[in-house]
Amino acid sequence: MKGQTQAVTAVMITGIMIGTITAVYIWGTPLLEKREGQAQLDQIENDVIGLKDGIESISNAGTGSGSEIDIRLDNGEVTVNQTGNFIDITTSASNSNYPVDTWRLLEGDSLQGLSFAAGDYGIRGRETPGVVAVNAEEGSDRVTYRVEFRNLQDERFETPRMEQTDLQLAGSERSSDDTTISIVNQGAQVDENGFTLQNGETIDLERQVVRVDLQ
Repeated sequence: MKGQTQAVTAVMITGIMIGTITAVYIWGTPLLEKREGQAQLDQIENDVIGLKDGIESISNAGTGSGSEIDIRLDNGEVTVNQTGNFIDITTSASNSNYPVDTWRLLEGDSLQGLSFAAGDYGIRGRETPGVVAVNAEEGSDRVTYRVEFRNLQDERFETPRMEQTDLQLAGSERSSDDTTISIVNQGAQVDENGFTLQNGETIDLERQVVRVDLQ
């Protein structure tokens, strides 16, 4: 009888262990994957904010200054939109914490004058020159980060003028996975009457040209 009791106890313990291991596997694996996915997004977000900060620093550092920024992407791409004056970093993430189908600012003030919002420009001192925004697509695992630099009207002068950190592409406009972005200050250029306001008035556009090269 004693031997039978021990055998039954052993079977029960084994069953409990198997059940526990199975439960941990079933419930724990998705949670672990979600945490790993969010950690990867946090890393990319930090890299993208570092890119925006790097461009701003180089833009203010004088002609010829430069830097290289690493964007760590296991599965994604970097795209430079010279016309829109922004850089998109796209990746895949099945469980992000970002709002769906809407752009949200991660860095910067106000949506005024951005490609995905209203207006052609912001106001110097009220809006920041550059922003970092993110958009998660509904029904997809696609997450896009955007580093964008907008036009800013400078009203400190007797004759107002428009300012812009102008991203100028060198080489390919697209790069896949891990990418090093080289940025170099090419100096300032002034386009006389280069910007037309909504009332039809034209004012000078001062562009701080930053060359962007994907490597």
